[in-house]
Amino acid sequence: MRFLILLLLVPVGLSAQEFDFYSRGPYRAQVPRPETLLGYRVGTRQTMYHQQQRVLDRMAEAAPDRVRIETIGTTAEGKVMRLLIISAPENLARLEEIRDNLARLANPRRTTAVDARALAERTPVTVLLSHSVHGDEPAGFEAAMQTTYQLLASEEPATLEVLRNVVVLINPAQNPDGHERFAAWYNSVAVGTDEPAAVERAEPWAVQGRYNHYRFDLNRDLLAQSQSESRALAGAYRRWRPQIVMDLHGTTSQYFFPPVAQAWNRNLPARTYQWFERFGRGNGEAFDRYSWQYYVRDVFDFFYPGYIDMWSSMRGGIGMTYETDGGPELRSRKDDGSSVSLELGIARHYVASLATLDMAARTRVERLLDFHEFHVTGMSEAQRRPFRRVFFSSSDPGLALWLARRLASEDIEVTRLSRPLAAPRATSYLGGPPGRRVFGPGTYVVDLAQPEARLATTMLEPQAVFDSSFVQKQIAAYQRNQRRGAQEDKEGYEFFDITAWSLPLTLGLDAWWSDDTGSLTGDRIRETDSLPPPPAFGQAQSAYLFADRQESGVRLAMRLLREGFRVACARQPLVAAGVRFPRGTFVVRVQRNPPGLHDRIAALAREFGAEVVAAQSAFPDSGQYGVGSETVVGLKPPRILLAAGEGIDHTTFGSIWSYFERELGVPVVPINLESVASANLGDYNILIVPDGESSRLWRELGEFGAVRLKAWVEGGGAVIAIGGAVGLLARKEVELTRIQRVTGDSAAPKDTTMFDAGRPAPLPISPSAAGGIRPEEIPGSIFRATLDRTHWLTFGYDGDQLPVFLEASNLLQPSETGANPVAFTGSNLLLSGWAWPRNTEQHLQNSVWAAVESVGQGRVVVFAGNPVYRGFWRGPARLLTNAVLVGPNR
Repeated sequence: MRFLILLLLVPVGLSAQEFDFYSRGPYRAQVPRPETLLGYRVGTRQTMYHQQQRVLDRMAEAAPDRVRIETIGTTAEGKVMRLLIISAPENLARLEEIRDNLARLANPRRTTAVDARALAERTPVTVLLSHSVHGDEPAGFEAAMQTTYQLLASEEPATLEVLRNVVVLINPAQNPDGHERFAAWYNSVAVGTDEPAAVERAEPWAVQGRYNHYRFDLNRDLLAQSQSESRALAGAYRRWRPQIVMDLHGTTSQYFFPPVAQAWNRNLPARTYQWFERFGRGNGEAFDRYSWQYYVRDVFDFFYPGYIDMWSSMRGGIGMTYETDGGPELRSRKDDGSSVSLELGIARHYVASLATLDMAARTRVERLLDFHEFHVTGMSEAQRRPFRRVFFSSSDPGLALWLARRLASEDIEVTRLSRPLAAPRATSYLGGPPGRRVFGPGTYVVDLAQPEARLATTMLEPQAVFDSSFVQKQIAAYQRNQRRGAQEDKEGYEFFDITAWSLPLTLGLDAWWSDDTGSLTGDRIRETDSLPPPPAFGQAQSAYLFADRQESGVRLAMRLLREGFRVACARQPLVAAGVRFPRGTFVVRVQRNPPGLHDRIAALAREFGAEVVAAQSAFPDSGQYGVGSETVVGLKPPRILLAAGEGIDHTTFGSIWSYFERELGVPVVPINLESVASANLGDYNILIVPDGESSRLWRELGEFGAVRLKAWVEGGGAVIAIGGAVGLLARKEVELTRIQRVTGDSAAPKDTTMFDAGRPAPLPISPSAAGGIRPEEIPGSIFRATLDRTHWLTFGYDGDQLPVFLEASNLLQPSETGANPVAFTGSNLLLSGWAWPRNTEQHLQNSVWAAVESVGQGRVVVFAGNPVYRGFWRGPARLLTNAVLVGPNR
């Protein structure tokens, strides 16, 4: 109780102005307060990143006995990210020992239960406070300064006890780039009103500080770790292995802290959820002393492992999201007319942070022992499951290596086989009965019985399973919705995010799982490993050829085109240099290029790791087609416009921008849709329109923009539309495609099945009830699509099936006039995630995921989902690059 003795003395019912950040003293005079360094009280304006860093530096300089600072990374815009390590002087003197102790606790192979007890008795618990992953949720950003001051300056007994028992890691800003955009804009327009129509409440599309530079939602990126900010945080976690993680957000109608909503990931042990209860009750006690309102067990679930809290929990921490009311504006009006300030939102994060640290200190030994037990039980459970080993490989070695390295970066053990291994019972990720399969050398294997078993299982398992009571609750709500009238409010479902993410499926790998436990022969993969260099090739007399099925080949083709070399594509299988090449092979003919081609293609092939074959003759040794065939057609250098602005989904926009610019090295030009009416479209041959709300996109494009866009496509341009943007092109005012969304069959019999236990009889059904005749929204699932591998959009694919991602209700009808090379046919379409019974697969059947139509000399390519979703979808990416390379005729 001594940890909370001062909190007990706090008066209840304080307003924001009365809250005292400095009530837990006495304080060391040499440590300056944030407000004296800033020149204003936190919460009375938005603090810029450089200001925050200066405040933290000055406080750290004044308290060197309690703090160390580590640089953990840089943002996409070059801002330095740092971690403050705060603890008692005696703990700071032995940080290396503490880190080694935590590493031993995380590894049951090194540490017995007896050893774990001894380590827990002498090791501080480690707590990470990560602030403002969403840059326009500033309460956490501001609270970081107040929490740091309390820990560095206070001589209060409870604070000193925390410092003795806890190593506190403060990540003051997880998204500096987004916060800087937001703060600079907000300070330029704010007057501090709570008026809902005020300018300061209307954050422009281009600002949107929620996202990082590449418009990624960083709180969804811990699975892929595609962004530099995510990798910085992950590196800090791996170095410190914190046992408690606070992820401080805003803004909700009331404050939220765990325990979480019912959608639980079943790879976590029951103890994790018990810890949520304990920390939640501790926070509740602290908030009740102020009469502050809060909620628990609602809205925020624990299923998708890409969140900061979920990902850290899968590594043995107790990861928790804290959402404050108060912000992002200086003052906000609630639905009952009352007002809440940013300053009060900061105060609540500050109180929650200290309450959480107090609880961590009081449960130090127990929490460390449970951290050890998390890894012990994870290994033992994996040993008993049929899902014991995962095997994966790919015709694109770069994709398979990406996953192997990604796993290795999480301390997950991956072996590359050096000799064949036979598994008696192997099951394909694409389904089907198990059977004997021999995996050849080069196949990657993950044996899940290892210290990081829980995270490895979550990243790799084909299907994450919901709790049965949660499933029943959602289906019951769905059934009630199907019986209600068309104009009646419908019940919401409790999916907070996507329901499927299995990385072997998202990458389109050849993946299998097995209960095999035989010995493995091979090398352990490290996160720094690279592919062996491709075979050397001599100087070609006729042409250079390389495959479209590998991303390295795509990068090579795009770079050559950018540098002015002429690259062609084989529309039919061909033979050259005694080798048979598939459709889609890139062909660079010597005769049609300058003499510098030989040296340049050799250098670029080494840089990208592309396997190139040098052909000395155009004469095919066999078969119908050679490099001189008329079926080998020239490609146009891609000059890409990427639609931006109001109505465009930020994350779809950002994933495409990041993929082309950072991974393929291809520049794109973001352009507001409203600028199509005036831009010089003739300088470009590709327009990509990311997902968005079609009516909002139409308001941006406008009638004159539609006329110019259609003329540009008819003249040879290619427009690529994703998700809701297909509806824009299908509007009668635009008429670039006739492909429509699947809306259901009004003549079909309605399904109004109802299982409502406890009622004497079913309630009446509204005559206008949907009854399942329309597709219900899909909360982010993976489905099996069938490929037409004779079409150019599918160049580079070896198989006839491809996992693809769908969310919302953007199911597309087949094109009546064009081609439908990626479609949903057959049975058992769901591979992973959620599908509504007697609804999803029925409406999905014979719909399309990708289609192509010709308009004059140009083309329209549509995708139902994002081919490069969230940075961890790469299986369908080749469809997108084919559309960019082969689509335009301009």
